[in-house]
Amino acid sequence: MSAGKKNKFSIIRFLGLLLMPLLAGGALGVFFAFGMYSHFIGSIDASVIPEVELEYGHPITIEKFFTRVPVNTTFVTDINQIDTGKLATYQIWFDCGGHNVSSILKVVDKTAPTADPVPVDMYCGKAPKADMLVKNVFDLTEVKIEYAEGTPDLVMNTGDLIIPVKLTDEDGNSSIVEVPFKVTDDHTPPVLEGIQTFEHVAKDKDKITKDDYLEGVKATDDYTSMPKIDVDYSKVNLTVVGKYPITYIATDKAGNRTEVESSVTVYRTYNGGVTTNQKDLNKALALAKTQLAKITKSKDTDVVKAMNIYYWVYHHIYFSTGATPYKGWAKAAISAFTKKRASCYGRACACKAMLDVAGIENYLIMRKRVPGLRIHNWNLVKLNGEWYHCDVQIYMQGLAPRGFFCFMMTDKEIAKAPTNHSYAKKGFPKRSTKSVQKWVDVYNGKIKSGFPYKKK
Repeated sequence: MSAGKKNKFSIIRFLGLLLMPLLAGGALGVFFAFGMYSHFIGSIDASVIPEVELEYGHPITIEKFFTRVPVNTTFVTDINQIDTGKLATYQIWFDCGGHNVSSILKVVDKTAPTADPVPVDMYCGKAPKADMLVKNVFDLTEVKIEYAEGTPDLVMNTGDLIIPVKLTDEDGNSSIVEVPFKVTDDHTPPVLEGIQTFEHVAKDKDKITKDDYLEGVKATDDYTSMPKIDVDYSKVNLTVVGKYPITYIATDKAGNRTEVESSVTVYRTYNGGVTTNQKDLNKALALAKTQLAKITKSKDTDVVKAMNIYYWVYHHIYFSTGATPYKGWAKAAISAFTKKRASCYGRACACKAMLDVAGIENYLIMRKRVPGLRIHNWNLVKLNGEWYHCDVQIYMQGLAPRGFFCFMMTDKEIAKAPTNHSYAKKGFPKRSTKSVQKWVDVYNGKIKSGFPYKKK
């Protein structure tokens, strides 16, 4: 019986000795296989590059996403649907022999913009905007265009220059385009010729147009063949009596400007006529300039100059009712200077011509029509900053050794002077109310000492 128990134990023991190594070996094999698989998966994950940058326009290849491409690796993401010509970010999936991994693809711009230079041939002056100096600009993003070294001074820097222009895209890539410049040194402004003064009757239906102002006006320049000419007559009112400034402007291609002042004088219809013939006007002023130089000095005050003008006309152009043409004040002045005799109108026109040359503002005034009286003309003159009546007509010649004429009279004083000086006051400048007659010696053509000159 004891032998039987011993035999049973041996079989179990035998089976144990036989199966245990097999079971242990199987377990070790499974563990080893799992470890190998984990190592394989880990090596795949480790080989994936988490984020990849791809220059726009370049092809997508699998090698860009792994340090070492695993066996049997293919794209899961359909890369044919990705436009690498656009800057964007994508998630890309891969099948690595049954194991899926992913990476981030960024389509980026690392290429600087390109452009072609636009050569510049200009006169010295303000530099053009930088974006005008390049063409055919290429980049996938907006490009900022600027002077690489700041806006150049092309007033002082002239000649043949190379000026760098910088192009910068939104990703910070930049390039330089060298633009050739030829800058002509021109600092001389144009010269204006043919400037005129104009006269107009307030009630005249005709208007002075821009073409009228520019007729006969020319501009010459050392570089620009045809400088631009313009005229500013914005201050002119052809319906209101007065003297208005106009400005002629000539501009060359370098931006040099010349400005010349002229004027438009608007008269009433009864002022004795206007001068529309430029040739007559030029001749009348030339005769007046010659005579004025003989009787005045540059240092004389406007009051003294005007006194000398009236005294000379009074004594050298004799009164004659039929000696004056009534076809504009310039013709009347020419006749008075050349014939040395004239009507009151012609004498007043001669005074006007010399006053104009002297730069003294004045108007011709005509007496209101009075039954039984002839037409009479005299001058309203701006002297010492105020407007006064001046009438060169001979009065009381038999009562004084040298005769009497009206000079620098107020409205009240001219109203009391010999003959009728009534006139339409509306439209003329405001006249002075301050008498200066105690300093005026019309008999000797002198201004007495102590005259109350205004400080300028």
